Amino acid sequence: MRDPEALADLLGDECVRTILIEAKKEPCSAAELSDCAGVSEPTVYRRLERLREYDLVAEDIQPVTDGKNYKLYRTELDGIKLDLSEDGFEITVSRREWMADRFTRFVEGS
Repeated sequence: MRDPEALADLLGDECVRTILIEAKKEPCSAAELSDCAGVSEPTVYRRLERLREYDLVAEDIQPVTDGKNYKLYRTELDGIKLDLSEDGFEITVSRREWMADRFTRFVEGS
């Protein structure tokens, strides 16, 4: 894990926590996340960008028949473990594994 303090600061943000919780229930658009968090869409997009930096959310493109595709966001985070040692804090992040990812690994033989 990169900077534990930066991750702790990120997770300390109520908007970020709402995004993670809602997008874990089901993939959501930025507009849906904006409504759930009670913040503007630009605010949601900024938080999503930070969450993607830590691989805590994934973005899926949803095709629409009128040609305008839209994005859905899903939480990749499964859990966080914080350990304290004599050298400081160590954070272990576990991520959700999606069935499609397992199937791809199976087909590719890895």
